[in-house]
Amino acid sequence: MQTKRFASLRNARSLSLFAVYGLLAIALAWLLFGIRFDDPFITYRYAENLAAGNGFAFNVGERTLITTAPLYALLLGALHRLGADVPTVSYLIGALSLVLAAFALNQLLARNGQALAGYAAGLCLLGFPLMWLTMGFETPLFIAVSLWAFVCVGARRYAWAGVLCGIGMGLRGDGAIVLGVVTIWISILAIRDWRLEIKTVNLQSPISNLLKTFGAATLLYAPLALWLTSQFGSPLPSTLQTKSAQAVSGLTGFYVSTRYLEGTQILIRAYASQGGVFIVTLFVMGLGIALAFGLGLMWSRQVRIATPTGLSVGLPDLPDDSGPTYLLPVLWLVLHGIGYSAIGVAPYVWYYTPMLPGVCVLIGLGLAMIFARTKGMFRTKAQAWAALAARYSLFVAVLLSLFIGNVLVMNVVNGEQPPDPANIASKVLPETKVDVYERVGRWLNANTPLTATVGITELGVMSYYAKRKTMDFLGLTQPQHLSDIRHGDFLAALLRDQPDYVALNNVNAIYDINPQKEAWFAKLYRPVQQFEDARFWGSPLTVWQRIAKPLTTPITLDNQKHTLSDGWQVLAIESSARTVKANEPLRLRVRLQAGKPINPNPTRTLRLQAEWLEGGDGLPVASRLIFTDRWREGEQAWVDFMVLPQANAKEGAYVISLRWLEGGDEVRAGYLKVQPATPIVIPPQTEFVDLSGGFKVLRFGSFGASAICNNATIDVPVLWQSGQTNVDYTVFAHLRDVSNKTVAQADGPPKNAGLKYPTSVWSADELVADTHTLQLDGTLAAGKYALVVGLYNPLDNARLAVADSAFRSADGGVVVGEIEVKACG
Repeated sequence: MQTKRFASLRNARSLSLFAVYGLLAIALAWLLFGIRFDDPFITYRYAENLAAGNGFAFNVGERTLITTAPLYALLLGALHRLGADVPTVSYLIGALSLVLAAFALNQLLARNGQALAGYAAGLCLLGFPLMWLTMGFETPLFIAVSLWAFVCVGARRYAWAGVLCGIGMGLRGDGAIVLGVVTIWISILAIRDWRLEIKTVNLQSPISNLLKTFGAATLLYAPLALWLTSQFGSPLPSTLQTKSAQAVSGLTGFYVSTRYLEGTQILIRAYASQGGVFIVTLFVMGLGIALAFGLGLMWSRQVRIATPTGLSVGLPDLPDDSGPTYLLPVLWLVLHGIGYSAIGVAPYVWYYTPMLPGVCVLIGLGLAMIFARTKGMFRTKAQAWAALAARYSLFVAVLLSLFIGNVLVMNVVNGEQPPDPANIASKVLPETKVDVYERVGRWLNANTPLTATVGITELGVMSYYAKRKTMDFLGLTQPQHLSDIRHGDFLAALLRDQPDYVALNNVNAIYDINPQKEAWFAKLYRPVQQFEDARFWGSPLTVWQRIAKPLTTPITLDNQKHTLSDGWQVLAIESSARTVKANEPLRLRVRLQAGKPINPNPTRTLRLQAEWLEGGDGLPVASRLIFTDRWREGEQAWVDFMVLPQANAKEGAYVISLRWLEGGDEVRAGYLKVQPATPIVIPPQTEFVDLSGGFKVLRFGSFGASAICNNATIDVPVLWQSGQTNVDYTVFAHLRDVSNKTVAQADGPPKNAGLKYPTSVWSADELVADTHTLQLDGTLAAGKYALVVGLYNPLDNARLAVADSAFRSADGGVVVGEIEVKACG
């Protein structure tokens, strides 16, 4: 009878506590409604595409898994199919999940004899500002599911714990950490009981418990994993690789190159900057760490400790096969921090939220330690009342630190100007860019064709409202190009995709570069709409429309290996055009092969210039920073350069020059040209003779109207119609007597209108006016001599074959005409 009454009383208290948590959550949800971050909208887009029958995809027709919450996307998709607005229902799910999580945390502690700690921990979790910053994410639901898995472990319901772990892994990939926590706990129980030789009626086989947990988790998660594998080739989102690449390049949600543990310190400092009262919370948490360690140690040894003053810190009666399961969130905290530090992803503020249940348990234990009974510790009632006041002051200070944080969040949500992003206080406040992002997305939806492609830096909100095929410049939508992100080359994505529209803010448009300030960008894109928002640090945000054809690089200028320095090689050079035109952007790509990082300063500036072969000024210089320590030795990748030729670019050929500004060998390889404007006049009564490789040379018949002195200098005009090649051929021009003996010759590179003009720069069917000078030595006998010309490869002296035997010389040249020579003394 007493047991039933106790159970009824406990149930009534639980319901009352759940109601208190629920009312607090309703109040906070109402006050903080409007919190939005960019990232959850990626998941929302998957949900809406699925509900609309467009498949489980971000961009319809593309198989890339970039949401980290596939099961949550499926849940939202189902609710949207029933008519729910996805962002709103996600917020409501988050608020309800916080109530469930707080109640689960309370139950973990209360059922293990730590009722006060459970009450405080639940309040702290529910009121912690960092938890509310994840509204709209899958994180609150994930935390609630994980904490109830821990409750099931405490109740020895291992199959249900496995079910919840499986759901957690579907909600977030790091649910595997939660399953690992449960596994470690069951293993610790087994080792402890074996060491202490504890045998009870309720003791179950650890192997059986593990099998139940893993079996249930597998049954829940395996179908989802198999389906994701069939859709995307892997159940793991490509986001993990992307965030790792971003971390290498220095891009994080905090400051440049912030590591995960450094992010933890930043969060602590950010909350401390909101008021000194947060120091009290840290002090209480420190007490909780000490108590948790002591309780865990006592339990592992199955002992009790009572202090001389009567301070009761002993363990309550615990089932031998469950242990103090309220320490599971603390173990989760530790493993989560270790795991995220180990994988090296770029940290963002919401990555720390799964650590909060452990933090709140420690705060609750710290407060419980402060409020523990102190029988005989004080001599007078005044001392006892003073101690009690001090305890409650500490409790109020902890809640006050959370209240201050939520008030600051609420102020920003309601329109207050947030701190500068460089200010550490901004790291724990809501994003203010979402409103302007939504305006941009809606404008794109209303003013662009359905087939338009859109390029943006931050992917979520704009793509969700634009409902257009969207690509980002930070590697999420195209993980096959993550090497560019790891190298710190964010411009490559823009140049590779060249979408129809791009939306860029005014500060760090593409992380560390702003192409909007470059002249070449204005030739490819024009601004069509601008959006202002004084609360957004990147305002104004401009939408640009592409007005030119995409600049691809179909032309290979060079594909030989050349040495820069320190083992770095240039393997190939490609171009969007061979013929340079004034004020038209030229895209050049250089394929690098990495050597070792160049020390002591690994950052190098790779300078490119197309240098005029005649000497003097070339085309404008383009430079790119190369972070040599972000490349793996032997790795190959393309680096893009954009050049905008000036209006007065000189006619003729240009050679590509590449070198490190900091020193090293220069690479000169591959040619461009500014087409000579001199008109080509083809003499009458002439014809072209075909050579191999598509080349032709013009026959002009007789040279001059009268005989030429045998000591004259003759400029022989040769007119080529070119094939197209990457080989730089040499021209030979010979004067032959009737016995085919060469009596005068001029071998050398071809020219065009007197300018150096290598054959590798010639375009197909281009007419090239080449001139070669023959010097007669005055000894030639009077008579007629044949002019023979041709092309040969200087590397092996192999000549291009002449197709027409009627004009082919004995040694394989082309007889283009004849000269009559007279003796002039």
